[in-house]
Amino acid sequence: MSFFDKFKAGVSDAGNKAKTLVEINRLKLQNNGKKSDIDEQLLEIGKVVFAATEAGKWPPDQESIQSYVAKIHQLNFEIEQNLLQIANLTDEKVCRGCGNSSAMNAKFCAHCGRTFEVIQVGSEEESDNLLLMETNKEDLK
Repeated sequence: MSFFDKFKAGVSDAGNKAKTLVEINRLKLQNNGKKSDIDEQLLEIGKVVFAATEAGKWPPDQESIQSYVAKIHQLNFEIEQNLLQIANLTDEKVCRGCGNSSAMNAKFCAHCGRTFEVIQVGSEEESDNLLLMETNKEDLK
């Protein structure tokens, strides 16, 4: 490989890494905005609860806070989706226990020790065969 080919490959690799970094930072910025929106929704819930307490209507009715709770659930889901996209871009997986990221091939979280779940995706026939094998093992005992 000539010098220019190596140089060209290096520049191309640097460009790809820069694109990935920009995308990751964009997703992180979105998450920060969504967390700020969650804080606003929590503040509104607090205002409704305080107003209900002041009016002597404890506990407040569910309808008054339900829209805020639904919005918080939606924002949390969007944050989780962004975190999954970030993990895919960085070839890392995120621990559901502590939120820290670990290498894709790790079986345990390096920070909290929690075991990563292994979800195997297969056809329905394979899962039926697996059930049959498990029942056959039990019959042998």
